[in-house]
Amino acid sequence: MEYKTIQLIREEGIAFIYLNRPEVLNALNEVMKDELIHALKETEEDNGIRALILSGRGRGFCAGADLNRFIELQQKDKDHKKKTKFGSIDFPRAFIQYPKPIIAAINGPAYGFGFTVTLTCDIRLASERAKFSCAFVRIGVTPEFCSTYFLPRLIGYGKAAELIFTARPFDAQEALEMGVVNQVFSHHRLIPEARKIARQIASMPPLAIQKAKELLRHGMQSTLKQVIQHEAIVFLDAMKTEEHRAALNKLLAQMKFKNEKPHRPKK
Repeated sequence: MEYKTIQLIREEGIAFIYLNRPEVLNALNEVMKDELIHALKETEEDNGIRALILSGRGRGFCAGADLNRFIELQQKDKDHKKKTKFGSIDFPRAFIQYPKPIIAAINGPAYGFGFTVTLTCDIRLASERAKFSCAFVRIGVTPEFCSTYFLPRLIGYGKAAELIFTARPFDAQEALEMGVVNQVFSHHRLIPEARKIARQIASMPPLAIQKAKELLRHGMQSTLKQVIQHEAIVFLDAMKTEEHRAALNKLLAQMKFKNEKPHRPKK
């Protein structure tokens, strides 16, 4: 598929998805939404892809939903009786149920949807130029994209309430201090550092990584009793895989080689 609003690039087990409407700070429109769903499905089904990096072209990550979407809806449906694509759960579901690790490389402003989409990612890295805002109430709407699930779990209810109720902007350093992002890098290092982490993930047995992600997501919404049982089942299933046997034999061979390597006498 030829994409108009995003770029999909494959590179040695890693997929890069770039939001690509730089003239409007990569604001989300209907075409971008549909293309993101398609690209996620495409990379999910590609067994050669083991990790995904999400970033933006130009000076912004994503300025949120394109306001033209709101304006057009208001003009076409003043009585709010028509069905709308807003609120479709297929879009957040595509991110939340994506089985492979997603790294958000936040290269600039991330407002509204641009902020909440990063919360569905597994690892969030930010450029020093990144700025954030949970800006929904500013235009009289409410948070979306499952942000009211993820954000309080990341930073606590009180801090999440502050960011949502005030819609105030905050910078990369504050995001790091709150726990919204994992690390902050100088702007030119952001993509190389994201690539470095993605490559490390891609070097691991892929099924184990995907099952580990599944366990983490399950653990976030389960009781301790449920986690104990589910972890044990998945662990025992993993021990039966060819992937486990191959990885174990490789490690044992490396240990044997290291132990048998002759010591050179010091001069």
